[in-house]
Amino acid sequence: MTIIIRRLRCKKCCRIHHELPDMIIPYKRHCTETIEAIIGGEAEKVSCEESTIRRIQSWWLAYRLYIEGVLRALRAKYDTRISAKSAPWEMIRAVVNAHLWVHTRSAFSTG
Repeated sequence: MTIIIRRLRCKKCCRIHHELPDMIIPYKRHCTETIEAIIGGEAEKVSCEESTIRRIQSWWLAYRLYIEGVLRALRAKYDTRISAKSAPWEMIRAVVNAHLWVHTRSAFSTG
């Protein structure tokens, strides 16, 4: 499967932004459906190694606190409807669209 990701340059900030489909979580190797099944307690429905399942679960436990904090701030500032009770992909999409997705770019840095 080939996915085309559009790159767009913002006229205001001159930065390049990537338009990701809903099936992709930034900087993750598994699709949204797989990650949601794992963090939803339905890991038996996906074909992943146990170590991958544990890594995704621990990532979610650690990152969820940050996501919930961002959602509280967005709700206070913009009166958004997304909360910690929303589907994980909705919470992640809100954080990504607010440009608050934390990532490391170590894979792209040069020596």
